[in-house]
This record gives sequence, C-alpha cells and structure tokens, in this order.
Amino acid sequence: MTDRELITAIQRGELEKPIKILYKEYPKIRLFLLKEGGSDEMIQELFNDSLVLLIEKVSSPSFELTSKLSTFLTGINRFLLKNELRKKSSQTFISSEFLSSSLEGLEQLEYDFEKEEKLKMVDSILDTIQERCKQILHFFYFEKRSMDFIAEKMGFSSVQSAKTQKYKCLEKAHQLANESFVHLENPML
Repeated sequence: MTDRELITAIQRGELEKPIKILYKEYPKIRLFLLKEGGSDEMIQELFNDSLVLLIEKVSSPSFELTSKLSTFLTGINRFLLKNELRKKSSQTFISSEFLSSSLEGLEQLEYDFEKEEKLKMVDSILDTIQERCKQILHFFYFEKRSMDFIAEKMGFSSVQSAKTQKYKCLEKAHQLANESFVHLENPML
C-alpha cells in the first residue's frame, strides 16, 4: 500500500492492514531509539503510543502528508522518547501541548540524521553559555523581541549596551560551536 492508500484506509476506520504495515517500521525505529538512549521495554510502549498518535493525527480531515508516513512515525517516536528521557532525568519535559503543536508541523519534516546531530550540538552549546546570554538570545530569536524591550527587561543602560552584549553572546556561542566541530572532526583532540 502507498502512503496515500494507508491514510485513506485509516480515515475510513480500516485500521488492521495499515497497522500491520506500519509495524514493519518498528525494527528501524527501535534501532534508532536504542542509539538515542531508549530501553527495549520503553521503545515498545512508545512505538504503540506513536501509532495511536499517528492514527489520531491522520484521522483528522485537515491532515496533509508532506513527507513519508514512516518519517512522520519516526518523528513522533523521537519526540516521545525525548519526553520520556527528560521525565526520567527529573528535568523539565516536553508538555503534551508542546508535543501536539510540534506534531502539527512534523509531517513536513524529512528526517535527517546529520541535521539531528547538529541540533544536539547546538543544544549542548546553549547549555554551556551563561544564563544571561541564553535569556538575551531567547528574547531576540525565539520571542522576536526588540532590542529596546531586551534593554529594558534585562536592565541595560542603553539599547547599544544590549546589542553589544547580544553580539558577545553570539561570539561565545560561535566559539563553542567551532570548538565542538573541531572535536567532531578530530576526536583525539
């Protein structure tokens, strides 16, 4: 069955055949999740949960698939695993609202393992910069706040001071990124 035929069957409520076909993705997804830190037991539960989420999403009349269904399923599993690992490590975890909103655009993603590694590196770099820098970059890039807002909110004496500090934060992040890339290319360093 093609992805389109699977989606049509799911939307008609004919789930048995699509589920059997989607289960053929389990070995590949299992290997990926094992590398990401999942356990066999956890992965089995997550895969079943991901099928339920996929079926719910695909059943929506407004669902539009822009990538392979297997890519979409892998992405759902990845989000579920990250959420589970964060819960287990007592850190903040991805809320169900965040997961739902993330799934909205997930079908547009083509899974790219190299991009995933780069994103992990960016996450680790952001974890190592100072909290003040994180806050400035978050306001500017994620909340799309003006430098006037940032200067006032963070207590800078002027907008120019805030711009200078943002520049220094970016330079530090670039420096850490360059060091990380060097270590990736030359792991013996």
